[in-house]
Amino acid sequence: MQNNPGYTITHNAGRTFVQMPLYADPNAVNNALSAMLSGEGFSLTHYKESGRDELVWKKGTGFGTAMKFIKLEYQPNMLIISGWICPGMFTLTICEVSLKSGLYAAIPKKSCMKVVQKAIQVVQGFTPPQNFAPQQSQNFAPQQPQNFAPQQPQNAAPQQNDSPEQQ
Repeated sequence: MQNNPGYTITHNAGRTFVQMPLYADPNAVNNALSAMLSGEGFSLTHYKESGRDELVWKKGTGFGTAMKFIKLEYQPNMLIISGWICPGMFTLTICEVSLKSGLYAAIPKKSCMKVVQKAIQVVQGFTPPQNFAPQQSQNFAPQQPQNFAPQQPQNAAPQQNDSPEQQ
């Protein structure tokens, strides 16, 4: 686990997790992150792997370049940014690789981690309102606030059946 001012980075179960306080309206933060991720070439898609069906941001096809994934999860006063790569479309055994430094898939991991760091900077750009008192979160189980739906960038629709095995 790596502690940084205002956030914590952990690597677990093939993903890298950044847990950080959320001082602003989740919709405003989500809109800013959506614009940033779209600008970086990511698109919103359904990720279906290992029995999961998650709405994530994806860049790459796995053919010639590793697929990069970013997931945004909102909890009361907390944002969890998950990042991972899938080294290639023909990878059958290791499809989720955390962004922890190392020789295996070093270049795509570093590239995806730069986007995660950029997302951290976007979130840190939101200043806490006066007299803000964050609630203490007791668990790490991601939950979205009620009535919250991630906003898709204009002129973008989720891609269907976008698991690495089906490309």
